[in-house]
Amino acid sequence: MKYVRLYGLDHKRTEGQFKTTWDELQQGLPKGPEGGFLLGVSDNRLLLDGIPLETGQAERSFAQLLSTAGLASINFSNQVTKGEFMRLVQAFTTSGSKAQDIAKQIKSIFGESKNASIKINEVKFIAADPLTGDISIAAQIAAQTLGPEFKDWLNDPQKLLQLIAAAEGAQSGSGGAPLGSVPNATGAGNGGGTWAGGVVPLQEEEVMQAIRLLTRFGEAANDPGINPELLQQELSDVDPNTRVNLQQLLSGLAANVNSAEESDRPLLMKAAEHMAIRFAMERFQKGEVKVNAVHQMLEHMSRQMDTLRQILRIQEDKMGKAGILVESHADILDRMFWAEVPEAGKKSVLLSNEAACVPARNVRQFVELMLERSDRETAAAILRNYVGCLSAPEMDPRRKTAIGLGQLADLFAVAGDEVLADAVHVVGQSLAAESDAELSSLLSAAFVRLSSEASTRKQYGAVAEVCAAMDLVATHQPSLANELRPRIGVENRLPEFIEEALHMEHFPEDLVEVLRRTSAAASEHIADRFFRCMRREECDRMVDLVRELGSPALEHLHEQLRNGQPRQAAAVVGLLSRLDVPALLELLIGRLKEWNRFYHDMVVRQIAFGAAPDRGRTLLELLEILDPWIVPQALDEIGMSGDRSAAGALIVIAESGEAQGRPPLLQLKAVESLGRLREPESVPVLRNLLENKKMWKWVNHRELRIAAAQALAKIDPRYGGKVLAESGLEPAELAIAPLDAAPACPWVRQRRYERAPLRKPLSATIGSSWGKSSISVRELSLGGGMGIKEDTLRVGTEAMLDISLGVRRIKAQVLLRRARVNEVGMEIVDIDLESRYRLRRIIMDAMDHARDENPPEWDGQRTQS
Repeated sequence: MKYVRLYGLDHKRTEGQFKTTWDELQQGLPKGPEGGFLLGVSDNRLLLDGIPLETGQAERSFAQLLSTAGLASINFSNQVTKGEFMRLVQAFTTSGSKAQDIAKQIKSIFGESKNASIKINEVKFIAADPLTGDISIAAQIAAQTLGPEFKDWLNDPQKLLQLIAAAEGAQSGSGGAPLGSVPNATGAGNGGGTWAGGVVPLQEEEVMQAIRLLTRFGEAANDPGINPELLQQELSDVDPNTRVNLQQLLSGLAANVNSAEESDRPLLMKAAEHMAIRFAMERFQKGEVKVNAVHQMLEHMSRQMDTLRQILRIQEDKMGKAGILVESHADILDRMFWAEVPEAGKKSVLLSNEAACVPARNVRQFVELMLERSDRETAAAILRNYVGCLSAPEMDPRRKTAIGLGQLADLFAVAGDEVLADAVHVVGQSLAAESDAELSSLLSAAFVRLSSEASTRKQYGAVAEVCAAMDLVATHQPSLANELRPRIGVENRLPEFIEEALHMEHFPEDLVEVLRRTSAAASEHIADRFFRCMRREECDRMVDLVRELGSPALEHLHEQLRNGQPRQAAAVVGLLSRLDVPALLELLIGRLKEWNRFYHDMVVRQIAFGAAPDRGRTLLELLEILDPWIVPQALDEIGMSGDRSAAGALIVIAESGEAQGRPPLLQLKAVESLGRLREPESVPVLRNLLENKKMWKWVNHRELRIAAAQALAKIDPRYGGKVLAESGLEPAELAIAPLDAAPACPWVRQRRYERAPLRKPLSATIGSSWGKSSISVRELSLGGGMGIKEDTLRVGTEAMLDISLGVRRIKAQVLLRRARVNEVGMEIVDIDLESRYRLRRIIMDAMDHARDENPPEWDGQRTQS
């Protein structure tokens, strides 16, 4: 239906999907001249011949469509042709937007003939009579059909007792029943004697005879011309033991008719069911039959009651044809039998090797009772014994257990982690060893259900068993493992598990085991989560988690950096900068040559996020192969790292400057980093930059001298006063200084310069390969700024920033960063020293204005305007 709606009926994809669906339909249809199956719907679940199917999003959507359209079920005959099936698909896809039109469309195509190969069953509603109170609709229909006399007769066990008594009287030659021979209720008979007879032990033939007799009563009710004497004669011919037991049964029903809650079932049906249950209980308690034979015996008796059920017009068949899931009569008898079994007997059976023969609903009822009583030990023992039935040599108990496990999966989860883990282990072993296709399918469904409960409830011990079982299945049945893996979806849950681990004080061993067993996928998700970390604590937890996983996870990170796509490879750099620097440098040097500026920038930021103590040396090793526009940022990060082992190379860069063909910004960045590192050995170089003169002029640009003075003041604060006295620099100029690293900062990335809100936004233009765009700059720092964009600017793009200051201009190469809505961040990657000094003067004015507008309480936060 989806493909037809998307592409049309004649599209190649539609034809391929239709062929697949048609082949599956042919395989599912039973063979034979009159075979078929019923596709029904209950709530939002699809039913195949009354059995619920595994529900995905597509199945739920189709079930809702059928329900909305008023369709209870669709019956497919094995005589259906490909053309008819195509017309059915067309009916669903061409019926318009209203679901109610679907039924009309299907009827118009296939008609309402009983011989149609595709038939629909619609939901019918019957109006209830408000005068009938609590009487069920089924009982009302029966009463209206069979007449008032039969209604009274059906619901009065005393009349049936009198009929039996009359038959006994006729057999003895008198005109009525002997006094005391009938267990009359109070006021119902002519005498007040008490019946002294007992209950005769039931025999199977007598039970069948009693059911046939009750069936005859039902037939007599529908025959207005029945001769009472003929019915009495039939009663006289019945075996005396059958009459005695039937009398006892009816007397019990008569005694309880006013005290017990009224049932929907007519009296004759109740009498037949009670007789069957009593016989089954007697046989079971005597040990003549085991629990696995009880259901078969009740099925046999249920077949004997079919005629009686048809006469009494009970509605189960109609409901079944409508697609509503209804228990079979044998199942009803089985449930009634289970209710009569004493609690000790139930427990004994459920702990025996015959537990598989107990229907899952009965197991659930008893286990839930134990859990309500907080008797988890008994509940766990029953569930462990039940799943142990998978080791039975016969196929039938294994099949029943596999079906039951899917229905009881939630109870295994409630009973405890170990119970569910043990169940997963046993099912996994059985699945790996099973050769029968049908049983393998049932075990697969149970395994998927159990694994879903384990993942949903985060019972990591059970999830670890799921992973171990999948490895075992992959060893013995690789194709089955490939089919199961996406259905189980443990790997899809890994981000959720990792996120939860972030907030735990200690990593649970079971969770670590799950991640070890899925180390390839887990390492990718951990790297991705590390890439998105905003707080230092989160990064440290991710590093600790990888250490817990050990060498397999580390090898996967190596492989991802070696052969992964640029985005995935760059995401592991931060983790490896903390865990394996030699391997990182070996692999990264080769990959950086293949990557563009965007990924060079990502690598530097990831190494900064990693916060390794030796990250300064790592960045220094990469400095020569990094994109020239990314080198200033790398120099800043070397200074922020606190790694003084990189100071020697920084001194060289600070001293040589433009003589080595480097931009002046790199020399300035190296000077600022030396100040952040507080490197004493750099003092001679810095003093030379600050104090060197040629004739009466300073040799170096004022901006570079300011940076050298600030660095000297950080290395030795006593030098600060001398700088002011002899350098000719203004205190306001020196106040705009690079920020130092803050070890206690909770964020993974710190600002390198203080950002100042401008008194009045500056108009600027940004030019890139995408064209020119206007921008209103609201905040500035020595490292960049923030502005409101007027056009759509591509984040990560390099651009030329041009700020107009009257006749003067500030020009700088910038990288565009992501910011707030309608805002864009700018990071300066290249600027000449004159433009940078002009930028400093603008920031000085903004700071002076901020101090005037805000007394010392001002905290430097952004202002809204």
